[in-house]
Amino acid sequence: MNEPNPQTAYDRIGGEPSVREAVERLYQLILGDPELAPYFTGVEMAELKQHMVNLLTKVLGGPDGYTGRDLAVAHQNLNVTSEHFFVVGVYLLSVLQDLGVPLDIRRAVGTVLASVQPLVITA
Repeated sequence: MNEPNPQTAYDRIGGEPSVREAVERLYQLILGDPELAPYFTGVEMAELKQHMVNLLTKVLGGPDGYTGRDLAVAHQNLNVTSEHFFVVGVYLLSVLQDLGVPLDIRRAVGTVLASVQPLVITA
């Protein structure tokens, strides 16, 4: 007998529509934050949001369509502080909570955030 494949976190939260909604809400918070908004001056937001959808999809075990730059390269000249990284992480986890994402998935996302922190913090 074949065991059914367990659903990925991506599937459990509702797939692409849910990830897109999370990314939209995340960037509403980020761009509404006067400390964070300057990082995005002159950035093509539709492209950035799509990269984030692809990245979050990959993190959640969905299809790997991420074609963006390496995180370290993408952030190397941005002077991202640990405080700003932390705030973005809090925003992401709060958006996921507001969308009803289960705690185990939020914790897994938090673990990934912690693992990429050295690649993103450049200040």
